[in-house]
Amino acid sequence: MFVPDRNLKDLVVSYLREQERSISALTKQLRADGYPFHRLFVTGYLKALADAGILREKEIPPAKVYSTSAHREPNLYELVGARCREATREEADQIRLAVSVLQKLFRRPIFLRELRECGFGGAVDAPQAPREEREEARRGLVKLGLPVPTNEPAYGMPERRNEVRDEILYDLVVKRFGMGALVLGTKQMKLTER
Repeated sequence: MFVPDRNLKDLVVSYLREQERSISALTKQLRADGYPFHRLFVTGYLKALADAGILREKEIPPAKVYSTSAHREPNLYELVGARCREATREEADQIRLAVSVLQKLFRRPIFLRELRECGFGGAVDAPQAPREEREEARRGLVKLGLPVPTNEPAYGMPERRNEVRDEILYDLVVKRFGMGALVLGTKQMKLTER
């Protein structure tokens, strides 16, 4: 089935997580799923992913076989989960912090599956989002091609100042992209501003 909005890299990695494959086997799998790419395109794409460290390439004459790399960049949810676990010891506090970080970032209630993606498997001790807000967020995600069941719970934290949350957001964006030099450290005050 052809899904035009799906990221090709994620699709290739999902195939290779199941089992390692040769270029021709991967090309056949892509064609079967509605991606009629030429074998030379797939070869170059796999080589680029291997050069980026996302895939591992090994020679098994006469073919090259690709598999997922043990070193893979964590996604945003995994990074948020890791930073929340570093910030506090209690899992309930970690989950509430993750809800707060993701809510601030996405400006919407956070669904249970997003917390699972962060690596939290326990019960969620956070306020449930109002039904109208949850439904609005669900409809928005469905429009993006991300189906969310109508009965999936969503959570939202009261909006207030949270220095730990803001530090995590700072780390995720500024430090991740090496943009610390662009951040003004302090603001010089004049006597008249006091």
